[in-house]
Amino acid sequence: MRRELSDKALHSEFRLTVEKMSGQNLSDCYQCGKCSGGCPVLPDVKHSPNQLIRMVQFGLADDVLSSESLWCCTACGTCNGRCPMGVDIVRIMDTLRSLAEDVYKPHGALEVWTFYQSFLDCVRQFGRLNEIGLMGGYNINSGRLWTNMIKAPWFILKNKLTVSPHTIKRIDRLRRVFERIEQIEESK
Repeated sequence: MRRELSDKALHSEFRLTVEKMSGQNLSDCYQCGKCSGGCPVLPDVKHSPNQLIRMVQFGLADDVLSSESLWCCTACGTCNGRCPMGVDIVRIMDTLRSLAEDVYKPHGALEVWTFYQSFLDCVRQFGRLNEIGLMGGYNINSGRLWTNMIKAPWFILKNKLTVSPHTIKRIDRLRRVFERIEQIEESK
C-alpha cells in the first residue's frame, strides 16, 4: 500500500505540471531544510519552503494551492542561494502562485495578494518601484483609501518619498516583457 501511494505521488499530474511550468526537477530536493533555515518570512508562515516542495512532491495540490505561505514569499532568493542542489525555489513559488491564482482565491492572504498585484502594477507602469504609487494602488485595491497614508506628509517633507514617480528609460521594452508574460499565461 505504501509503495502504491509513493508511486502515485511521484507521477501525480500536479507535480508534473509544477515541474514543467517551473523548469525545475522536484526530485532534486532531498529535504535538507537549508532553504527554510534562511527564509526571512519563516516565523510568519505556516508552511516553510521545503514543506511546500514536499507537499508538491506528494501531489497535495489542494493543500499547497490554498496555503497562505505562497503569498508571503518575498522572492528574496535566499533559499536559492542556500540550496545545495541548485533548485530555483523562487521559480517554483512563482509557479505555485500562478496556479493558485487560477484555482483559488487566497482567502486569508487577500491583503498579501492585493499587495503583490499592486507591486507588479507599479513596476509595469513605471519600470521601478514607486512607494507612493505602490501604497496608493494597494489602498485603492484593498478598499482602505487612507490606511498607511497618515505618515506620508512627514516622509514627503523629509524627502524620503517623492510625489512624482520616475519612469525608467525605454519603458516600452519592459511593457513588452509584461505583455509576453501575459500572453504565455493566457495560452496555458
